[in-house]
Amino acid sequence: MQQTEHYYSTSRTTMMMSRSRSGEQQHAPSSTTCELIAAVDDVPINHHHHHKNKPGKAVTASVYRAKIAGHSRVVTVSWSRDLLSHAFSVSISGADGAAAECRVDLRPWQFWRRTGSRRLDLAGATTVRVLWDLRRARFSSSSSSGGSGAPEPKEGYFVAVEAGGEVVLIQGDMRRAALRRASCGAAEAEAVAVARREHVFGRRRFAAKARFHERDDVHDVAIECSSCDNDNGGEGDMEMRIAIDGEEAVQVKHLQWKFRGNQSVTFLSRAKVEVYWDVHDWLFSAGTRPALFIFRPIVLSTNSAPAGAMLDTVSSTTTGFCLYLYAWKLD
Repeated sequence: MQQTEHYYSTSRTTMMMSRSRSGEQQHAPSSTTCELIAAVDDVPINHHHHHKNKPGKAVTASVYRAKIAGHSRVVTVSWSRDLLSHAFSVSISGADGAAAECRVDLRPWQFWRRTGSRRLDLAGATTVRVLWDLRRARFSSSSSSGGSGAPEPKEGYFVAVEAGGEVVLIQGDMRRAALRRASCGAAEAEAVAVARREHVFGRRRFAAKARFHERDDVHDVAIECSSCDNDNGGEGDMEMRIAIDGEEAVQVKHLQWKFRGNQSVTFLSRAKVEVYWDVHDWLFSAGTRPALFIFRPIVLSTNSAPAGAMLDTVSSTTTGFCLYLYAWKLD
């Protein structure tokens, strides 16, 4: 296991990703990277700075980079669910300060809201339309969200963004229906997924089904935190294990001293992911804030590697995509 180091920052996501394993300093995140990190953290639903929000609401957020009216924009599609309703929102922002957002609440008795469209006006930009159809949407009945189910549909839906006579983003499995509804073709350069955020809930074990990229297979991620009994029969050191698809990927002993760190892991023989963790608030904030785990996929390239080369000698680059898991401890 890679050695970790400790550090303190008001922006823990930025600092977690600007440090490498074994104490080696990497280049600081670029302005683009920081902008995307901010887009993930600024999703208002259940954000860890808003303590008055109950951590029982399931929420996900997918962040995309899209070209709209000739400008690079950050598009965030968020889903939330509680015992009574679903909701989704689409927000668009950019470095020029232009921003717009629409939110749709889906209550069981409001069938007319399951399909529709809304116009968003970006300052100095082409009018943007958000279109959706959730009439045949199917949701998972269970998740790690404390019993309210997964917030995002698993099939039978689309949410699309159209601007300048072309569809720049389609989320969901009904691509053809989205293009027919928009009455225009897909953009030559469609939106690229750059980050995803999910909330998971538990007491000692936290489980999630997650993709490390928008088109990746679904992986089972399990995080378990436990304490070792000491010689006097009481609770001793804390330790944490992270497993991916049933394979133990990370083991951290003496967690109270190693509550922040990162490690490169390989699973299923070839797939490689950089895992970052910050569990300080589990240990020292009495459960009022979640722990944060970041999974950053690494693409392995064998084009220049000789036959029979060991995995460690194969060149690798990060994909630019990050999965953020916020783990809330329940009483």
